Amino acid sequence: MQWLLHGSITPAVAEELARHEHKTHQVSELGLKADATPVEMLKSAAERQWDIMTTDAVLADAPFSENVLFSRTIVLLAVGAGDVEQDDAIERLFDRYKRLAPKRLYTVTPTRVKIRQLPGSA
Repeated sequence: MQWLLHGSITPAVAEELARHEHKTHQVSELGLKADATPVEMLKSAAERQWDIMTTDAVLADAPFSENVLFSRTIVLLAVGAGDVEQDDAIERLFDRYKRLAPKRLYTVTPTRVKIRQLPGSA
């Protein structure tokens, strides 16, 4: 998978994703303006066929609140901002789910992983 890393993501997340043979990208690679909306970010990531890993609940909620179709995967890291917490969250996610399904929002908390279907995926 190719991941767009958004929000307060630590370098440990990129390292953990690389360990799982995933590629990571920075928001700057999208070529959007600094004040880009969540909808613009979702559309740009979808055009590049990138999944999204974020700590920003507003971006993760955009498919629901803005009624935007996003056919990729979104992972919301709802854990502490430290390397250890985020690294552990990625490990817990891939321990539990070997393959992440498209059109899903995975919310990783300190104790569990919740899955929600994205709009338009039925």
